[in-house]
This record gives sequence, structure tokens and C-alpha cells, in this order.
Amino acid sequence: MPLLSPLIERVKPLLGTFVRIRVGGLPASQANAAIDNAFAIIADIHRLMSFQESGSDVSRLNRSAHRTSMRVHTHTYTVLSHAMDLATASGGGFDPTVAAKLATWGFLPRPDDAPYPADEACWTDIALLPNNQIVFARPLWIDLSGIAKGYAVDCAATHLLEAGAPQIIVDAGGDMRVAGSAAERVFLAAPPPAGHRAVLEIENAAVASSCGRNAVRHWQGRPVGPHVDGRTRQPCSTTRFVSVVAPRCHQADALTKVVLARGAASETILRSYGAQAYLHEHGRWTTIAEAA
Repeated sequence: MPLLSPLIERVKPLLGTFVRIRVGGLPASQANAAIDNAFAIIADIHRLMSFQESGSDVSRLNRSAHRTSMRVHTHTYTVLSHAMDLATASGGGFDPTVAAKLATWGFLPRPDDAPYPADEACWTDIALLPNNQIVFARPLWIDLSGIAKGYAVDCAATHLLEAGAPQIIVDAGGDMRVAGSAAERVFLAAPPPAGHRAVLEIENAAVASSCGRNAVRHWQGRPVGPHVDGRTRQPCSTTRFVSVVAPRCHQADALTKVVLARGAASETILRSYGAQAYLHEHGRWTTIAEAA
């Protein structure tokens, strides 16, 4: 009989970061095959939802979906469905159509072959039709980077579990999904100058973190970061650090942007997703929607 490997861990550059996958409790050959497939799934999702790559589903939609409905891959349709659910639940606080703002501030390149978004374009202009068809009511640019990385982590985790792995960790630059009987300690390091650290134990859950401090730019004399409040189209605070624990990583990933924008006012939406947030601001940590 093949020997069981208690732990196999591999790292690969994907999603603009390093993706770490750890599998425990499978024979080495089976674990490595499952990890290979999980990396391939993540690469496919990145290819489909890249804002920069002209052949991605996202780029095709931004070019033409205001003129005619377009069919996209099931992954893309699913992520857009999740994004629309979160936009509805947050009253537009999470909005996948803020790419024009991010391009104006220099965080995204302006697409050369897509019409500039209409002034009032927002998430309500996106229609999800049957058979993976998408149509826009007017020109707009979607950017799924605020949720797609978490979704990729979820898909990789699902594949590993379906391959029979009893214990897994998928970590894409801090967007992490843990499954199995063993908990994982996660260190939350608030950015300088405070630098206060907190430690979470994650078991059969996901965690994601967001902060704009390390990517601050200046636009019209004011500091801006890579996160936008979808309701106001204004930049989120660059001094907040947020971590969200949720059942799925795409939820945690997207909800960090809601908490960055709304702070403690995000409690209701966090509870609706069975999530908790850990917010660092003004030198202290605050827990939002703390579990009973």
C-alpha cells in the first residue's frame, strides 16, 4: 500500500501573488496530482477574469456587452452573480463597476478598445441572463479583482476536497481557505506605524484582508488607495486594515471592501453572510459582528 504523506506543500506565482497549497493525509502521488489540478483551476480563473488581458471574459464584456448580450464561462458568470448578490446586500457598497475610478487614479490601465463608461453607470446596469449570458444597459467597465481571487481559492479548495484530501489550506497572498479538523493560526499584521498584531485561529472557514496604505497614490492633492466606496465613488480610507472571516473566501474577499468603506456600519451585512470582521484603525482593533 502507498505510504500516506502527512503534509505536502507547494507554492506557485499566480493571481499577482504567491499561491500556497498545503494538503495533508493523501498519498504523495495523489496529493501532487490534486495540487497540480488546483493550480490549473486558479490559472484558468485568472485568465478569464483579468482586467488587463484583452482576451479575457472581463475585457470582452467591457468592449461589447453594452451593445449585445455575450456568453461567458461559467466561472465568470458565477463570480458576477456573487458580485451582484453582494452589491444588493451592501446597497452598492460593493460594486464591480468602479474600474473607471481606479483607472483615473492610476491603479488600473485604461482599456484602449472599450468605450468609456457612462457617467452614472453602476452595478444595476448589469443583467444576468440565462445560459451564461451577460448584457450591460450602457457602457461600463467591470473589474472583478475584489472577489475573483477569493473565488479562485474556493474553487481550488473544492477540488482538493473532492479529490479526497482530509486537510487543506489554500492561501493566495492572504486570501485563505482552511478545511479539515486542524485549525490554522493566522497572524494579522496591521500596517506601520502602529503595527499591532492579532492572531486568529481559522477552522473550516476562510479569511481575507485588505488595506490601502501600501499602495497610496495622490490624485488632485489627496491620498487615494485601490479601494472604492461603490455608493459614493470616493476612495476608502487608506488608514484602515480589515480582515474578514467568512464561510467562503469569495465572501471574505468582497466583504473586506465593504468594511473598508463602511466600518462598523457593515455589521448587518456581515451577519447576513455569517461573517466577522477585524478592523484596525487609530491604533486599535475593533471586532464587528463578533460570533456568539
